[in-house]
Amino acid sequence: MWLWNEFVMAKKNRKPGSSWQQTKSSLTRDRIIIATLECIIEFGYVQTTMVRIAGLAGVSQGSMQYHFPAKMDAIKAAINYLHIKRLSEHQKDLAEMPEGLNAVAHATEVYWKHLNDGHFVAYQDLVMAARTDPELASVLRSSYRRFVKAWRSEILSQVPEWKKSREQFELICDIGQYQLEGLAFGTLGRQIDADRARDVVESTKALLIDMLDKMK
Repeated sequence: MWLWNEFVMAKKNRKPGSSWQQTKSSLTRDRIIIATLECIIEFGYVQTTMVRIAGLAGVSQGSMQYHFPAKMDAIKAAINYLHIKRLSEHQKDLAEMPEGLNAVAHATEVYWKHLNDGHFVAYQDLVMAARTDPELASVLRSSYRRFVKAWRSEILSQVPEWKKSREQFELICDIGQYQLEGLAFGTLGRQIDADRARDVVESTKALLIDMLDKMK
C-alpha cells in the first residue's frame, strides 16, 4: 500500500518530460532528507548515522550513499529543507491573521508556535552540535541568515510602513526573535515551565507592540 501511494503521488507530481526513474530518484532523496531530520529529533545529531538514516528511510546503503556520500551531505540537505519548511509554514500562518488582531501580536504568536514544534527541536540539536563542528556551524549560519531575511521581508510586506525605519525595525525584530528563541530553548530543556513561558511571551508581545508603535 505504501509503494502504491508513493506511485500515485509521483504520477501526480511528476514534472512534464521527467521519467519515472527521475521521479523515483527524487522521491528517494526526499525520503532520506525527512529521515535525517527524524533521526536528529529522535536520537540527536551525534547519534544520527548513515545506517540509521537509511533504515528509517527504507533505502539500501548503496542508495543512501548514491544520494548522499557522507553524513554531512545529508545534514546540509536536511538543514536547507528545515529552513524552507519553517519559512513556508510561517508565511502561511502569517497570512492567516484574524481580523482585528494586532499585526505584531499575530507575528509573535506565529513565531512562538513554530518554536515549539519538531522542526525547532531538530534545529536546536544542530545548533548545539555546531559548537564543536565548524563545518556544521558554517552551514547553519548561512541558512539561518537566509531564513531571517525572508521571514522579516514577509512581515514588511504585510506592514510596509515599517520600511521607513528599516534599521530600527531590524533591531526590534532582533530583540523579539532572540528573546523568543532563548525562551524556547529554556522550555525545551524544561528549565522554564509553560505558565512562566506564556508570561514572557505576553510581555515580549507588549514590548514589541510598544516599540513598533513608537517607530511610526
